[in-house]
Amino acid sequence: MAGDERVGTAALIQQAAVEVLLEVGLKAATTRAVTTRAGVGRGLLNHYYRWPELRAKAWAEIFAQVSAHQFPSDVPPDRALERYLSTGFRAEARAYWRLWIEATELAELDPVMSAHLRQANLAMIGAMRSCLKAGAEKGLWLVEDAAGAALRISALYDGLAGMLLARTLDLTLAEAETHLRRAVSLEVQRAEMVVADAGPAVG
Repeated sequence: MAGDERVGTAALIQQAAVEVLLEVGLKAATTRAVTTRAGVGRGLLNHYYRWPELRAKAWAEIFAQVSAHQFPSDVPPDRALERYLSTGFRAEARAYWRLWIEATELAELDPVMSAHLRQANLAMIGAMRSCLKAGAEKGLWLVEDAAGAALRISALYDGLAGMLLARTLDLTLAEAETHLRRAVSLEVQRAEMVVADAGPAVG
């Protein structure tokens, strides 16, 4: 099989895996569903991938796209942060919450998934940290510890998403967004608030 054809077939299988994961999640995804979507036999899938590797690579591709969308380098930091807050708890994000939480559960016993989860976690928290630092450098807000703030905000987001999925509390999407915004306001002090707190100039 020619090199270009090999790459094309592998990419086709991985894209099929991405689509299956988004539809049914990590736990329900099967090699049969992926081969059916890709239009290939199981033998060909096994020629290119071991199932844990394919599953983890497809999951990582999904969250690489999520990270790039959340905090793109060409979007001003205040707009990027607002987009993160306003879109994080939309109903269509539910598939991504499920994938993330299922990955954390699988990672305990799956070293391949664990490695991809760690990389995605570092990338997403790092992207938020960069956004917070960029906003501070532009004078949009003050943040004492961008890295710590990014970690704490991400942890709260994950926890709220888990509660929404599990329905352990009577928590609505709008309420989850309000809690997240409150946490961000505690970590990031807007520049105009700092000026207001300083009071009028004297002398």
